[in-house]
Amino acid sequence: MRLKIFFATLLSFALALSFTACEGDQGPAGPQGPQGPEGPIGETGPAGEGVQNCKDCHGSNQLITAKLFQWENSVHATGGAYNRNAASCAVCHTSQGFLEVAGTGATSTGGTIQEPLPQNCYTCHMIHQTYTDADWALTTSDPVTFWVKGEMADIGNSNLCINCHQARIPSPDLPEPGNTDMITLTNRRFGPHHGSQGVMFTGNTGYEIEGPAQYANSVHTLAIDNGCVNCHMAEVADGRAAGGHTFRVASEGGDLNFAGCVQCHDDTGELETLVEDTQAEIADLLTQLGARLNELGILDDALEYAVTPIDITNEQLGILWNYQYVREDNSFGVHNYKYAKALLENSIAALN
Repeated sequence: MRLKIFFATLLSFALALSFTACEGDQGPAGPQGPQGPEGPIGETGPAGEGVQNCKDCHGSNQLITAKLFQWENSVHATGGAYNRNAASCAVCHTSQGFLEVAGTGATSTGGTIQEPLPQNCYTCHMIHQTYTDADWALTTSDPVTFWVKGEMADIGNSNLCINCHQARIPSPDLPEPGNTDMITLTNRRFGPHHGSQGVMFTGNTGYEIEGPAQYANSVHTLAIDNGCVNCHMAEVADGRAAGGHTFRVASEGGDLNFAGCVQCHDDTGELETLVEDTQAEIADLLTQLGARLNELGILDDALEYAVTPIDITNEQLGILWNYQYVREDNSFGVHNYKYAKALLENSIAALN
């Protein structure tokens, strides 16, 4: 009996093997079945990671639109030459370059900036970083160490501005006062470039030659905590003529926006006279210095660029720097009257 059971089991096993060995290739997949029912809604993510916070900034689109309207009338939007996208220029002429180096002290980007943009909302603000109203925070407000002479300045929120509004590293280097050796100047554009407002306001980076005037800073430097923004971003006048995100102190027609001044100057008539007298005095000193440099064959007849190549003393090179420094600041004493006046008067005295 046991022998029969054994042979029956063996036969079943052999048949199973034969059936397996004869199995054909797998056939094509069948048609997709109907879609199942929608699953339950997941839990709400943490604040700041979804569109539920958009209303914090976009709840009043009029506010954003107004600032954009002002910015469109600013030199940052219309005259910043953002196509200057080479590594040494892009740090200030392009939004991407600024964001790459802001707060680092670097004087150039890692390379040419592709598809360059002018300064815009994203340049100065942390837009869409947290998706809350913290996105209005500044991209940097750290104190700035200036590229020329290495002096440090801290003027609060305006530290953002002076990352670019500072003198560029000149070629040849700015000499030390007292050095009267000869030097051959071949760079007709020798000077601080176009951004000397930040160093002028803080009283830095001038060629401080000895003379009749004492180097000191004006009340603007000593008393205004946040520097540039107090006047250049004061309450807007006439829609977008000046103030706010136009960054203008005066309209294109020359009308001053006194909104940032009235905290200290309560008589706008007297203030307007003070500005006119200050600018006239510094402009006259600047013309005197330019004319003297022209007489010496150092400055061209337009009083704009150096005549090159030319052999001059290091002292004359430093005085040429002072001329271009005050000229490029372009406030004619409003930013820092005492410092600008001392640079010009001592330079004129040294040449005479």
